[in-house]
Amino acid sequence: MSMSEIFELLRMLDSELYYYIDQFGIYIYLLLFLIVFGKTGFVVLTFLPGDSLLFASGAIAAVGELNFVVLFIIFFVATTLADSNNYLIGHAFNKIPAEKNFLAKIIPQSSIDKASDFLDEYEKISITFSRFIPLMRTLIPFISGFTGHSYSNFFRYNVLGALIWTLVWIGTGFGLGNIPWVEENLLFTLALITVIMFIPSIYGFIAHFNKRHSTITKNSES
Repeated sequence: MSMSEIFELLRMLDSELYYYIDQFGIYIYLLLFLIVFGKTGFVVLTFLPGDSLLFASGAIAAVGELNFVVLFIIFFVATTLADSNNYLIGHAFNKIPAEKNFLAKIIPQSSIDKASDFLDEYEKISITFSRFIPLMRTLIPFISGFTGHSYSNFFRYNVLGALIWTLVWIGTGFGLGNIPWVEENLLFTLALITVIMFIPSIYGFIAHFNKRHSTITKNSES
């Protein structure tokens, strides 16, 4: 099997999950763990299924072909470890001397400072809900490590985000995945759930901005 065929196999795993359960048996859980870890742990593997894979797994668990509790554990652990891995990669790049660090040459210090300020202001929202936004799920952890953001704070919201992300996708898959309309409009359903989960982030940004603007206005008036 060529590498392109392997990539295509992995990319289509969510839509062919029944087939792979028959092929791999109990080892399907290991495969699911590795795919979710790779998806959320490495930018170069963003083509792998993520949200849709959890949704499909939850739907299949609803008919007894997979164990819901086992799925929750492996997905929760996989994405938690993946984001911590991303943080450590970013932290490792931060420790490389500037003259040898190609990222330091590509990314201006001003941009790094802005990213650090952004994380300081919005760390709870950005780290917790970044998993629901493509690419951000890998960039936010990396940037957190690269800018020297507190790991203890990062880990706290990383665990919270992993818990919410895992429960939302396998939970909705378990509850809705086998409804005919949902099966026929899967992409729309996934997009709608993503938008709904993005609302807390939007609300948090607006509330924080209004609070900050109000503070600045009061200070200027005094």
